[in-house]
Amino acid sequence: MTTRGAAPRVAFGSCQERLLFPTHFASDRMGNEMLALYGSKELGPGCYDNHTVGSIIYELQHRPESKRGYVLGARTAPRFLPPLKTATPSPQRYQQDWTRSVVCPPGKAPFNSTTVRFRPSNTDSSPGPGAYVHNTVQSKKVSWPMKFSSPDWSKVPSLERRALRTELFHDKEFRKQRNRVAYLSLFY
Repeated sequence: MTTRGAAPRVAFGSCQERLLFPTHFASDRMGNEMLALYGSKELGPGCYDNHTVGSIIYELQHRPESKRGYVLGARTAPRFLPPLKTATPSPQRYQQDWTRSVVCPPGKAPFNSTTVRFRPSNTDSSPGPGAYVHNTVQSKKVSWPMKFSSPDWSKVPSLERRALRTELFHDKEFRKQRNRVAYLSLFY
C-alpha cells in the first residue's frame, strides 16, 4: 500500500487559540457554577449606570416610537399616556342615601310590601284528633267481579272500542297454545 504523503498529526481546529479556564468559562452548567465561585470582572458595584436608567432622557430614547411616521409596519406609541385612574366606582354609586326617609305617594304602596308573608293555616280543611271514627271494621277483601272462579271481564270497566279489531290466524293459534300451557301448568 502506498500513502499519499505525510500528513501532519494535528487534530482539526487544534491550532486555533483556545479559551482556557482561569480567564474564560464554558457556556454550560459547570461554567455557570464556576463563574459564581470566581466572580466576573464586569459585574460588581460601580459597573452599572443606574443614574442614567431612570432619567427622562433615557425614557425618551428607549420609547418605541416610529421614525418613519404612520406607515405600514411602523412602531408607534401613543402620544399621550392614558391618565392613571381606577375602574372602581365611588361609594355613592353602590347604595343610595338612606339618611332621609322616603315617603310613598298616597294611593301607592312600596313594591312587595302588600304581599302576604305567611300562608294562612288550613286547620279547618283537615279533621283534628277525635273527629273521625277509627273503631269501624272494614272488609279487607278486594271486590272483583267473578264468574265461576274466573274474572268476569264483561263487568270490569274498560274503554269503549272505537275500531273493529281483526285477529290474524297465527295470533289466534298463539293464544290457543298459551291458554293450553297455562291450563296444563295448573296440574303439572
